Amino acid sequence: MSILLQEQFQRWRKVWRLSETTILAASALLVGLTSGIGIWIFKRLIDLAQLFFFGIVGAGLTRYSAWLIFLVPVMGGAVVGLISHFFIGEERFHGVSGIMQAVAFEGGRLRYKRVPLKAIASAISIGAGAAVGPEDPSVQIGANLGSMFGQWLDLPDDRIRSLVAAGTASGIAAAFNAPITGLFFAMEIILGDLGGRAFGFIGLAAVMSTVFTQAVSGTQPAFRIPAYAFNSPWELPLYFGLGLIAGPTAALYAHLLYITQDIFNAWSAPRWLKPMVAGLIVGITGIFLPQVFGTGYRTIEQVLVGELPTLTVLLMLLVARLILTPTSIGGGFFGGVFAPSLFIGAMLGAAYGVIARALFPSLHVLPSAFALVGMAAVLAGIVHAPLTAILLLFEMTGDYRIVLPLIFATTVSLVISRRLQKDAIYTLGLARAGIRLERRH
Repeated sequence: MSILLQEQFQRWRKVWRLSETTILAASALLVGLTSGIGIWIFKRLIDLAQLFFFGIVGAGLTRYSAWLIFLVPVMGGAVVGLISHFFIGEERFHGVSGIMQAVAFEGGRLRYKRVPLKAIASAISIGAGAAVGPEDPSVQIGANLGSMFGQWLDLPDDRIRSLVAAGTASGIAAAFNAPITGLFFAMEIILGDLGGRAFGFIGLAAVMSTVFTQAVSGTQPAFRIPAYAFNSPWELPLYFGLGLIAGPTAALYAHLLYITQDIFNAWSAPRWLKPMVAGLIVGITGIFLPQVFGTGYRTIEQVLVGELPTLTVLLMLLVARLILTPTSIGGGFFGGVFAPSLFIGAMLGAAYGVIARALFPSLHVLPSAFALVGMAAVLAGIVHAPLTAILLLFEMTGDYRIVLPLIFATTVSLVISRRLQKDAIYTLGLARAGIRLERRH
């Protein structure tokens, strides 16, 4: 099929005298549109999986005993384990790390035929309650579509890389309704070059993906976030303190991810069994803390609008997600680390804000504002992409008033996390395999 497409494409190119720039711009728009469609389908698959596992299976189990809810992630783990064992196979690098490696060393040529099964496995993982996020799978959908079109059209390696980056931007844009964030995520993380020639094409794809997403799902961002005010310059030292604890938290999260992967890799049990064990750990925790199931978006949104649980619960959720996301990924569930990073940051910031409010009542501290800033600070510390983190939270709020503490805490977190852990969470796996990527930002 791809050979016939290439021959037809070359004929069209000669007839219409298409320039390379025109071809790449049209390809970027196509990547953006198909990525938006693919990610919309992926989100619907997650909804169906949640309905099946928790709405049907979970509801049936809890009729006998509420404790039986722990079986839901175990069942999901069994399905994911079988899909992984029989249809997907071993992967050297997980998620975005694999895309970065392919862009750097393989001309952006990804094995795109695996994407439908990986998307299904990711939807089942999230729908069954594994503590993983949908953004990394969304990035994989977009990146693989970009690589597929580039390979079908027999484009040069540098152009395929540009389309992979365009697909990556489309994935983030569709996941968060945030095209600017998608653009900078692709430039900072995938290409590692903020001044690259592909900037315009990546932007086209991100915009097209967002236009489709807003047409079918509305213009609302991923979270409902009220406007926060920066009340006083005296709050800045508190945001500095938040950055001081966000950096070590981010570094710890990255270490735990690879420690648990090493533990599961060293275990000689059948591959299909490992997700069931990870699901058992998640399920038992979920009996006492049901907020740990799935993406945690609902809990994040509740915190951001001021519906705060107690300080003890916030800290328990923070610790639980720090452990359960590495356990889920290390055990073989499919999903990403991006959304859990936001969850960890929100719980950390909210807990810090509750303590700050108690210690400094005259400042009228809003714990929810600290939760918002904590999301960006932890995310930047984990992925080492400060522009992506700042722009994501800015696009979701659309409010300049929180930008000053946002930049302040994010910068502090990034500096500290880099001191404690040189590599970002996406490059750490590559570094452990002896692969170092050149970054130009």
